[in-house]
Amino acid sequence: MLLERVVKKGWVDFEIKRVWTSSDLINALESETWDAVLCDYMMPEFSVSDAMDVIRKRDLDLPFIIVSGTISDETAVAMMKAGAHDYLTKNNLSRLVPALEREINEAEHRHKRRVAEEQLRLSERKHRMLVESLTDTVLVLTSDGTISEFYSQNSISDSFRGNDYLSKRITTVFTPIVAQKINFLLTEVLRNKVNSTFEYPLHGRWYSARISPHEDHERVVMVIRDVTDLKEAEEEARQAHAVAMLYQDITGHDIRNLLQAIMIASDLLQADETDKSKISLIHHISEAVTEASELISAVQATATLLSTPLEKTSLDFTLKSCIRLFNEENKDVSVTSDMEVSEAVVNADRFLCHLLMNVFSNAVKHNNSNEKKIWTHLGEDDDGYELTVADNGPGIKDGQKKNLLNPERRSGGVGILQCIQIASKYGGKFELLDRVDGDSSQGAKVRLWIPKAEV
Repeated sequence: MLLERVVKKGWVDFEIKRVWTSSDLINALESETWDAVLCDYMMPEFSVSDAMDVIRKRDLDLPFIIVSGTISDETAVAMMKAGAHDYLTKNNLSRLVPALEREINEAEHRHKRRVAEEQLRLSERKHRMLVESLTDTVLVLTSDGTISEFYSQNSISDSFRGNDYLSKRITTVFTPIVAQKINFLLTEVLRNKVNSTFEYPLHGRWYSARISPHEDHERVVMVIRDVTDLKEAEEEARQAHAVAMLYQDITGHDIRNLLQAIMIASDLLQADETDKSKISLIHHISEAVTEASELISAVQATATLLSTPLEKTSLDFTLKSCIRLFNEENKDVSVTSDMEVSEAVVNADRFLCHLLMNVFSNAVKHNNSNEKKIWTHLGEDDDGYELTVADNGPGIKDGQKKNLLNPERRSGGVGILQCIQIASKYGGKFELLDRVDGDSSQGAKVRLWIPKAEV
């Protein structure tokens, strides 16, 4: 009652539970969460030592304050050394509430510190596992090129192993040319606070080094990666591309010469021929030669598609330019354009125009209508721009749409395949639809979607 009255003067909202046996204390600790323990020194069936043992076995960090009038100062000091947080006499309880507030706050601080330390241990363990699983080498360099930290499972020099790198200058670890390059980039990275990457050969292998500012702004972090396999693959791809381009040039040139000879022979035969059936066959030969020549031109036009870098490109400007060019070349085709978007910027290249001209050409290629029409519409959604090109041609049946878009069957010829490849390079989509939903006989519609570029 005395303790309750004293505590009530300092705190309005609180709860006190009285226990005087070991089992009662255990039940109280397991049934509820408590902020502090006030304990008499001697009880009929219990003692301070017993109470502290119960709490210690449960690994509870509770403020433990002794309130008694029967123990000496020496005993109180001994109890404090054993784990008690404070000692008060029953005839002087003015310090009780301040002591409770102090010890509860300190217990909360200890809890937060333990949580932070545990999180730090988990973070260190996680990062240690990540570093140990890396095949890269990580060096932390000071401004004068001294290695202050080293993490790696591999060696980057024949002269040193493991922690032997620490406190070494890079001039003693790397070849003079590589060390000079690192020193130069180290200064640049610290001055401009930007990342820098370079590659260098060492002992018959190739390495890529990325230098970045350290979080302390006084050192840099250099990550070294073995890129030998990648360099070999790049070289193989480069050689394969060179061979492919060589054969393409040779075959394109030689086939064009042969086609020209066929065309000349067809013209000569047609000039002297009077039989209409034979003239018709000669005409078919001429058309086939023309299509073959156009096919060679189309293939050569996109030979560098994959190697050409992307850059920010105005989709609406390119579309307007292609429509104007198509109108000049196809006076008999009516093109209606509806643009809901201006300043439509995408990541593309010069082949965007090739894609659009391909779509326009296919829209009228098989259109036998007396009045050929094309409708274009440019809109946008949250992530990209949608361009549709519809026509009033014969349309495309559903089964045929799948075949046209299948690169393995290639029933759509080179033009459709090139459109798919170009759209895919831009991260977009290329689809064939009906101009009138559900009716494939009312013309076809191409849907092109390209993601927006960050401006």
